[in-house]
Amino acid sequence: MLSVYTRHSQACEHREDINWRRCRCPKWIQGVSADGRGPIRVTAKTRSWERAEAKAREMDEAADPHKPQIRPAITIAEAVSSYRADENGRCLQKTTIAQSRTLFEVLLLNWAKQRGLVLLSELTTPELTKFRASWGNGPNTTRRKHERLVGFFNFCIANDWTEKNPATRMKRVEERRVPTDYFTRQDFERIVDATYGYGDWQGGHDFHARQKRLLALILLMRWSGLAIKDAVTLERERMGCDGRLFLYRAKTGVPVYVPLPKALGELLHGLPNSNPRYFFWSGNGDPETAKKAWQRTLRHLFRNFVKLTKPDGVAKRCHPHMFRDTFAVELLLSGVPIDQVSLLLGHSSVKITEKHYAPFVKARQEQLENSVRQSWQVQ
Repeated sequence: MLSVYTRHSQACEHREDINWRRCRCPKWIQGVSADGRGPIRVTAKTRSWERAEAKAREMDEAADPHKPQIRPAITIAEAVSSYRADENGRCLQKTTIAQSRTLFEVLLLNWAKQRGLVLLSELTTPELTKFRASWGNGPNTTRRKHERLVGFFNFCIANDWTEKNPATRMKRVEERRVPTDYFTRQDFERIVDATYGYGDWQGGHDFHARQKRLLALILLMRWSGLAIKDAVTLERERMGCDGRLFLYRAKTGVPVYVPLPKALGELLHGLPNSNPRYFFWSGNGDPETAKKAWQRTLRHLFRNFVKLTKPDGVAKRCHPHMFRDTFAVELLLSGVPIDQVSLLLGHSSVKITEKHYAPFVKARQEQLENSVRQSWQVQ
């Protein structure tokens, strides 16, 4: 520890007492510093005892090895830039990166600028609550954006830019669970019939084979459970001569073979395509672009050639993922255990399958009905 003493001049009447404070003689600092280095004897460069003591305390604090490190004041823009660079470095899907860019680079930075917020520490829970209120999205989209905010601040904590996650203190978004919709067998027959009318529409380089290719894609998604992007980029070698489709699920690491109807296998092998490696994709450009092109085709089919309605007469909102949902629901309604359906869908956990398809589990529904009937006998 460092202490102060006075080096008196020859003319000072208190020159025998080095601890005398009130004279105007030079003050010095001596002792051992907090990090163990010493002995130290330096001038305090002042004649004031109080100033010399303050300087000694500063020297002790500066040399203290246990002194807490002061975090740098990072700006919101710097944190967002680092977070986005980390996402790009992790090779995430382009759709994920695009959604993250919209939330942070477009929405968050512009909103912070309007609010006059610069530093990351200024993004408190009340401020983030106001930021969330400015989105104007539905409950599901709002929930997903909130989860991205939580991930962003977890990244900031890992980099020692902040100690707490203000996004986790926000009230949770109320999630509205909408039952998974699917195509009934009558709906699916109407969709298949509509592809023949779609084939009469002229335009595009592949219009002469459009009906055949569209029909094959619809049947493939329905009977394999593939999502549209996986179906569009499916390689021919994944289709065996025995009509089985090999599906290696990356999330589960489990190789799965799905048998396809014989007629569908013949239809797929007879499809014309500029690239013999694939059934539908040319192999050029981005697979995401190819997926979007087929999505537009299916939207055109749903809107102009087949207009499905629910039992109450309300128009049914149709989208390509419903073919995958139909594959799962029909299996469950046929009594296939949900853990097997989960493997076929490639879900990383059966809980994900239960979240979307639990109402369609036949065994569970039969058990519920039996429980109700048993309650009748008790009364």
